[in-house]
Amino acid sequence: MDYLSTILKPIQREFDEFKAHYSGLFSSSDSQIDTLLKFLLERKGKSMRPILVLLVAACSGKVCRSIYNLASSVELLHQGSLIHDDVVDESAMRRGKPSVNQVFDNRMAVLLGDYVVSQALQQITATGHLGCLDEISKLIGTLSHGEIIQISALDSQELSEQTYFEIISKKTAYLFSVSAKLSAILSGFSESDADAFTVYAYNAGLCFQIMDDILDYHPSKETGKPHGNDLREGKFTLPSIYALSHSERDWSSQIRSIRSLSASSQVMEEVTEYTISHGGIEYSVNKMAELKQLAMNALPAGLPSELRSAFQSYLDLITDRIF
Repeated sequence: MDYLSTILKPIQREFDEFKAHYSGLFSSSDSQIDTLLKFLLERKGKSMRPILVLLVAACSGKVCRSIYNLASSVELLHQGSLIHDDVVDESAMRRGKPSVNQVFDNRMAVLLGDYVVSQALQQITATGHLGCLDEISKLIGTLSHGEIIQISALDSQELSEQTYFEIISKKTAYLFSVSAKLSAILSGFSESDADAFTVYAYNAGLCFQIMDDILDYHPSKETGKPHGNDLREGKFTLPSIYALSHSERDWSSQIRSIRSLSASSQVMEEVTEYTISHGGIEYSVNKMAELKQLAMNALPAGLPSELRSAFQSYLDLITDRIF
């Protein structure tokens, strides 16, 4: 099913305008910065967060100019965080192409990430809403906090679903929720409706990361992410956390070797096969189904059917995607 067409149907004109606005931000009079920005623009993603911003705003009946600044800001923050994550994780690929740090080295990648974040702050300042700037500032700190927790988890031998959700809440879901919340505020929604959109987006963000973690168990050219990359980086995600935690076997030695980044390919394969064959993927899929229902139930009552269908398709695209 073509979920994207259903999602964009009520916001196609606004989405085209966003793309023009966003692309215009990727140029500089400095030739070195311009080269870096053009490189990054060629590797842009699916614009899931800007689309969410536009969908929420469309529910008000009118998309104001500041919405394009907000949509650009959250996408720039997302891009900046990915650049920094690739440096921290020493990742060589992003979306099937060489990462910024792989092409330009870590120093340039960190500086480009900082530059992109500064552009995000300029865009949010352009909304003229001080509350938006405050929320975005908190968001930047929360993203960093999530990365710190994830790195700290490498020193633990315990597998904790609670810690997993704390990490993905801060690193992924919070950006989705802030995107929706600020869009609702700028669009003049009541506090209760803004909260409703925020809850929807938060659960959508959790689904997004869980699906990303499921995809890591299935090699795919579309993801641009090597099969088993999470385990190679010492990360246990929801599928493996569930499967190993509900096993009668003692997995402590395998967990220790994976967390210490010293595991053999045989250990990696053993954990991967056990996760797949002992319900890790099924559990994660069922968890997404629960979160999707929570998201749809949270939406304000009385939304036009076309927009409600778009919000449903947005969730379906997240959980059925191959990217």
